[in-house]
Amino acid sequence: MTVSQITTPPGPGFVCGIHLATGIHATEAFTVAQLLAYHSPPRLAHESAERISENMRTFAEALRLGPSAEHPPHIGHRIRVRRGMPFLDYGDNTYRLRVPAATSWTRLVAAGRPVRILVLFDPLDGGASQGEIAEHVRACFGRGTMRWGTTYHV
Repeated sequence: MTVSQITTPPGPGFVCGIHLATGIHATEAFTVAQLLAYHSPPRLAHESAERISENMRTFAEALRLGPSAEHPPHIGHRIRVRRGMPFLDYGDNTYRLRVPAATSWTRLVAAGRPVRILVLFDPLDGGASQGEIAEHVRACFGRGTMRWGTTYHV
């Protein structure tokens, strides 16, 4: 990727509205820490579902995430754990996102396990239940309105 191809992420005014949720996917073969990013539905007069979707696409492009119909690409080192607190480097030169995570998730990441990042383009209420979130992720995956990739802690 050349410098001219690097996507500038949305500004902090938009990014502060992104919700982050973590989980651990464990099978007999492997364990992956998961990080889900989605935005609340429009609340202000200048917001629209289309604009939110566009900004979430830009957020995903800045992270270099790939389409959900393809194998998730390795996106470089985007997760940092400092003093027990995980942060997401989403491509902004100044800001990082603090990841609210359980100690078990943070330990897994700090130990070098892969982190699968999923960014959903379609808005979802911040108060959605686990079941509603899971249903929304499946729907976005099916519609192709999701991007994903794999990163590691450094």
